[in-house]
Amino acid sequence: MAGDRLSTAVVGVGLIGEQHADVYAAYDRASLEFVFDANPERAQTVADRLGCQTAPDLDAIAASDVALVSVATPDFAHRDAVVTMLEAGKHVLVEKPLATTVADAVAMVQAAERNNRLFSVSLGNRWVNDIQELRDCVQSGEIGEPVFGFSRLSDTVWVPTQMLSWGSQSGPHWFLFPHTMDYMRWIIGQEAVSVYARGEKRLLPQKGVDAYDFVQAMVEFENCTITFETSWIVPEGYPAIVEQYLSLYGTAGKVTLDRSNRGFSLDTEERQLTIRPKMWSYFKTDDSWGNSMRNMVDCVLDGGEPAIPARDGLAVVAMIEAAERSIETGQPVKPADLIAEQM
Repeated sequence: MAGDRLSTAVVGVGLIGEQHADVYAAYDRASLEFVFDANPERAQTVADRLGCQTAPDLDAIAASDVALVSVATPDFAHRDAVVTMLEAGKHVLVEKPLATTVADAVAMVQAAERNNRLFSVSLGNRWVNDIQELRDCVQSGEIGEPVFGFSRLSDTVWVPTQMLSWGSQSGPHWFLFPHTMDYMRWIIGQEAVSVYARGEKRLLPQKGVDAYDFVQAMVEFENCTITFETSWIVPEGYPAIVEQYLSLYGTAGKVTLDRSNRGFSLDTEERQLTIRPKMWSYFKTDDSWGNSMRNMVDCVLDGGEPAIPARDGLAVVAMIEAAERSIETGQPVKPADLIAEQM
């Protein structure tokens, strides 16, 4: 099929899904045929802008000749759409997180394997140059063997209270840990053995959002321990919507990545000024994240496996559910046990 244009569709064209559609419409090896959204007006607006059709329902896309479908519905609403498309013989790319329960994640992975379809998770940070270079540094042994680390990814309170209409059905751990837990697992090349976590619901419930203000999780990997931190209560006065930082210590050195300071800043003898960048007035992902879509198109056309297998997404879902269960029980939880329960 090399040289062909692959027919694609997007289910869910909200905040991130519209950007999936943008990538397929612009990629010279793809053709965007359909978009679908629970809000028909939203779908029509996107379709008119990109020159494709709207689908009346999921069944219409499942019955079409489309080969690849992106599912970018809210965090908790992936399973039904993904399984429907896989059972219809479509290849599927799903937005992170793969699911918000291990049971749903396993069901989707098994559906892909049962139908021999390509299935990948859009974990966009893996495509970011800084993350790739950091991984290369660690994998080449420049810091020796990883010993311990710290990773923070948080959002301002604007995200759960204004950007998302479904914050109560997710949380900072489901929304943000997929990134950090995935890329740290990828960077060190190790599986999580045990998770011990703490979290509180204090500020957000007062604002009408039933979600954790923060979650801190200490994850024991095979030969390394990393503490993950995430929250949805960074004050809106913070100069960027996203706060992102990581450090990793090894037997021969350390690496640090600080991607938080993205605002415009001015420092003089008279004043200091920091302004939130205009790009965040609408949550636009880095262009490199579109490689998730382009990679899937290339894999379907040329053969080969996606850069980010769905089972990587399953491993991360198990880590996050382990954190939830640890908060509830006060005890460490083994992610592998949660997967085994569902297999």
